[in-house]
Amino acid sequence: MRSSIAIAKKEILLYFTTPIAYVAFFATSFIGAWFFLSFTSEFQRRTMQFMQFQAPQFLERMNLTEMVAAPLIVNMGLVLAFVVPFLTMRLLAEERKQNTMELLMTAPIRSIDIVLGKYLAGLAILLVIVGIVAVFPLLLTIFGTSDAGSAVEWQTVSSGLLGFFLMGAAFLAIGLFISSLTDSQVVAALITFFVLLLTWVVSWKAGDLEGKAQQVMVYLSSVSHLVPFARGMVSLEDFVYFLSIIVLGLFLTHRSVESRRWA
Repeated sequence: MRSSIAIAKKEILLYFTTPIAYVAFFATSFIGAWFFLSFTSEFQRRTMQFMQFQAPQFLERMNLTEMVAAPLIVNMGLVLAFVVPFLTMRLLAEERKQNTMELLMTAPIRSIDIVLGKYLAGLAILLVIVGIVAVFPLLLTIFGTSDAGSAVEWQTVSSGLLGFFLMGAAFLAIGLFISSLTDSQVVAALITFFVLLLTWVVSWKAGDLEGKAQQVMVYLSSVSHLVPFARGMVSLEDFVYFLSIIVLGLFLTHRSVESRRWA
């Protein structure tokens, strides 16, 4: 484990000595702010509309958590499909291109330590991204008002952020595996983006299907497992979905790296 931590520290340092981390943080902040302003503006518009028509029964249903925080987290999940390929494209592909993978293979370091070290570095950047997303519900808490106390239900928001992190962790495992298959960062990024986007849009096809086929499509869709988290419902099925992808991705990456040792 000590070797994994050492590799993770090196990779984190590389993230911050290159534009990669800063571009990821800027993209998350910019797109997150755009979504946040859009949802808050819509919330304000509806509030004013119901007040104008004196409809208190609809005003009582207005909820910042359901109308701003939850949709924000779900939509930011799509942003991960763009950011994660950017984070993972160089983790192993660059090692192969610069022929430094052979040095790692001959060093007294296990393949699993290499994989975990690279993965932990990605998770560290992901945690910062989660923190950036959490700033927006925090702004609602600071500046929002509610007769019931906090303007935001943080139990629901925390659940959504957990789902957002699990989705990001699953995406990182997929991206790391794809990065281990090629020595081209561009190819790794493009393939990862295609696969991650496919897991997002696969549910769109589910509406045209019926029965078991529809259930399979819905289950394979990553967004269908993020939405319950954003609504405050943490189910074992959704948790297992993301955990299975993480484990499978790391296992396949380990096998890919291990195969280089005997190549």
